[in-house]
Amino acid sequence: MPFQIPGSLVVGEETVTEATAANPTSTPEVGNEAPAVGEAIRIIQRHIDKEARNRWVEHLEVRDLCPRQKADLVNELARLF
Repeated sequence: MPFQIPGSLVVGEETVTEATAANPTSTPEVGNEAPAVGEAIRIIQRHIDKEARNRWVEHLEVRDLCPRQKADLVNELARLF
């Protein structure tokens, strides 16, 4: 038996609160996000390529960036949205 929260409804194995049952969330339209996603990919790739050149390696991943470089990347991505 699943844990039940007061004021919630158990449907199958999932617990549904009254707020979610009354107001289902709508998904954003995919067509509007394509330019932003493409720009985000371009920014990420630019940061990765720059650091790969600095380290003289052919392949580098985002997780290989130092914390400061990750912060710069996130800061630039945040300006998109």
